Amino acid sequence: MKKRINIFLILLAGILLLSSAASIESNRNNSDLKVKLNEVASYSNVRDTKNLEVSEAAVAWHMDHIFLVVNQVSKALEQSNESDYKTKFNMKRAYVFTFNRMPRGKATAPEAARPKDNIDLNTIQMHYEQALATVDQLSNLPEKKHFNHPVLGTLNRDKTIKFLAIHTEHHLKIIRDILEDK
Repeated sequence: MKKRINIFLILLAGILLLSSAASIESNRNNSDLKVKLNEVASYSNVRDTKNLEVSEAAVAWHMDHIFLVVNQVSKALEQSNESDYKTKFNMKRAYVFTFNRMPRGKATAPEAARPKDNIDLNTIQMHYEQALATVDQLSNLPEKKHFNHPVLGTLNRDKTIKFLAIHTEHHLKIIRDILEDK
């Protein structure tokens, strides 16, 4: 009997430790995303720069796209029904999350996440401020809140935060390449 109680206590401690580690990981990803969003905002003064060898879009398009994605994905996450959360293995998601990178040129942004023509500084600033405020709230959402990505499948709260960080870094790399040698 004593042995069973000890095993139960060890298992319970392990569960609590894993739960705590998941929370720490979520907060770390959240913080990482905020740092990346701040870097995106730092490119405001070169927003009109283009480099057709890298991208057809100017820096401003990538900036606004990042902020729109964060805002729209966060809204979908908040509005999701936790009881509907179901996930299954997805090879593309496993690749993206294992290597923390998205391949270039393999997907196009959905219409809702495409910035409008003539992106001005006020629009970028407004979307940036919304994104920062939104990111602050993400880790407070229940873990089973989820977002259905068209390629990566269903992502719970923590996976969604990680996806947003990976997606933001993907576009930051494009911005850096646009600005290289400029």
